[in-house]
Amino acid sequence: MEWKDKYTRKTKPTYDDLLRFFQPHIRELFLSFDDEMRRRFNVRNKYHRYLNTTGWVYGYGRYYSCELLAVIIQNDCFHVLGVSVRDEDSLQNALEEAKELYDDGFEKRYATICEKRREGQSARTKKRVEREKKLLEELTASVEPDKFNIFKWCKKTSRRDLLRLYQGEAKGLIDEDLLDEIGYTFYTRCKQSKDTLPLLNQGQILCHHCGIVLKSSGYASITRCECGYCYTYREYRRSFNTNNMPAHRAQPIFDVFVDKWPRCRDVKEKMMLIDWLIHECHVTLMSGEKGRSVCINLIDGTLAQLRELLEMLAGH
Repeated sequence: MEWKDKYTRKTKPTYDDLLRFFQPHIRELFLSFDDEMRRRFNVRNKYHRYLNTTGWVYGYGRYYSCELLAVIIQNDCFHVLGVSVRDEDSLQNALEEAKELYDDGFEKRYATICEKRREGQSARTKKRVEREKKLLEELTASVEPDKFNIFKWCKKTSRRDLLRLYQGEAKGLIDEDLLDEIGYTFYTRCKQSKDTLPLLNQGQILCHHCGIVLKSSGYASITRCECGYCYTYREYRRSFNTNNMPAHRAQPIFDVFVDKWPRCRDVKEKMMLIDWLIHECHVTLMSGEKGRSVCINLIDGTLAQLRELLEMLAGH
C-alpha cells in the first residue's frame, strides 16, 4: 500500500509507524540520515505535515517557520531535495544537497527568526506588564500597601554554613548547633513548600501571617484574610516559583527529608540525613537532566557557586 493511502490526512503516523513502513535497508538509511541531520545541522524531524500529492512529509528544522528541508516518503525510498535515497551513495548525495542548502544562509535566517521572536516576546511582555500594573492600581486603591502581597518564604541554607559543617565533620568535630540550624532550615523550607503547593494547585492560598487557608477570589483578584493581609493568586504563585521553593520533579526527595528529619534521634542520624540530601543535590546537578538542580531550591547561590560547593563537599 502506498504511503499516502496507508496514512491519510486523518491518520497521522507516529515516528515508529514511519520506521515500520520502510523496508529494513531503507530504514537504516533513514536513521543514518536522521542522525546526520541532527549532528551536522542541528535540525530535527519534528515538523511533519500533510500534502495532497505525497501524503505526510517530514520537515527538518528548528521551528515551523525555520525549516531546512522536507523528506517525502515512498514505498522503496525517501526523497530529499530531488534525491531518491535507496543506497549509501544516494544517501551521501542527499546529505551533500542538504549541506549546500544549509550553507546558503540557513543560520542567518534562523538568527533573524530568533530576533523577531525575541522582539515579539519583549513587546508582549511589555504590554502584559503595563496591563497588569493598571489592573493592580485599580484593585489596590483601598488596600494597605504594607499588607498586600507580602510573602514570607523560609530561607535557604548558606553555602558558608554548609562548608563549615562538613569541614568540622571531616575533623571529627561536628558543631551540633550548626548541624541543627542547617537541618531545620532545610526542613522548614521543604515543609512550607509541601504545605503550600497542594493548596495552590487547588486554587487556595495559605496566609503567610496567620496560617489560615484562603479560597482564591480569582487569578488576579484580591483575596483578603481576616488578619488584614491581602493577596492575589497570580503574585502568590509567581513568588513561590521566583523563590525556587522545593517542588516539582524533585518533590519525592524533599518529602523524604520532611518525613525523616523530625525522627532523627542523634547527631549521627542528623548528619547522615543531611549528607543524603546533599548527595541528591549533587546527583541532580551532575545528571544533565533538563530542569534546575535540587540545590537551587535549598542552598543560596548561583548555579556556578553551588556546583563549586558541591564538588568541594563531595571531596570531604
